[in-house]
Amino acid sequence: MRTEPPKIDWDRLRELRDLFLQAEPITKPYWRSNRQLQDYDITLGERIGWKWEAVIREVKLRGWEPPSPSLTDLGCGTGVATRRMLRAFPGHFRKVTLWDHSESAVSYARQKIRHEFPEIRIVCAKAPPHPKGVVVVSHLLTELTDEAAATLLEQVADAQALLWVEPGTFETSRRLIEVREAIKDHFRIVAPCTHQQTCGLLAEGNETHWCHHFATAPRVAHQDPFWGHFRREMNLDVGPVAYSFLVMAKEAEGMEPGGSHLIGGPLRFPKYVRVLSCQAEDVRELVAGRKVNVYKDLKQAHTPALYQFELKKNRIVSGKRVD
Repeated sequence: MRTEPPKIDWDRLRELRDLFLQAEPITKPYWRSNRQLQDYDITLGERIGWKWEAVIREVKLRGWEPPSPSLTDLGCGTGVATRRMLRAFPGHFRKVTLWDHSESAVSYARQKIRHEFPEIRIVCAKAPPHPKGVVVVSHLLTELTDEAAATLLEQVADAQALLWVEPGTFETSRRLIEVREAIKDHFRIVAPCTHQQTCGLLAEGNETHWCHHFATAPRVAHQDPFWGHFRREMNLDVGPVAYSFLVMAKEAEGMEPGGSHLIGGPLRFPKYVRVLSCQAEDVRELVAGRKVNVYKDLKQAHTPALYQFELKKNRIVSGKRVD
């Protein structure tokens, strides 16, 4: 196991974290040095990597594979999303295009990708591209004005597939739902939705809910002293890490009708568990008593939380997790 890297600038890292958490869009470049990019990449960036791993597990579970050998990372930062995609689909991608407002970030991402995947052709875009292959967007909505977000949607309009991961906050989740509704007529929804209809969270009565999930940290993160240092310095837990996401493709098969995707975590009570469930007909709270066959499974809050339920009104009569 490694010990704490001796030269991490925790003060600068905390400033960066606070910048990302602010309510206003970020309109100025914030990467100050290669050292800052490196510090971010092995700490906050690594936590984002856990979210991407959870999303990739889910799309693989649904049988999805990238439809193109070309991968574009819009707002690439340190290239976390691209590296996770390349690891998850070895030998699939032949070309990676990187774009970011920060030339320093693009340069850092290119170096990291080239070191790990020397066979990949890397293109560093000088202007925002309009890719036609697979596009990844990671933790970008909080930095964009409404006008900039609309421009981004125009950029991805011709993509064959779009994988978009954001923080699991109420505000960001709701903005990602707006993205879903704005472009869903041009794509097939792969995940998290198990249907192609209007998002059920937009229905009356669901105003306080938001579509979020939790990625677990790898076991080593709970054993490595480095992450203990990180937790104390940054006042951030190692896991589980909340995220929201959207995966769409021009041609994709969704889950079989009747599938449910759980939102957030379960509420545990002495004799039952309550979950918020999304399915084609609606988003609603469901209850499973202790005698239901999936009771223990629901309590464990698996990710991905895909199920086939037999329902009687709001009660789960029986069920099976899709794995």
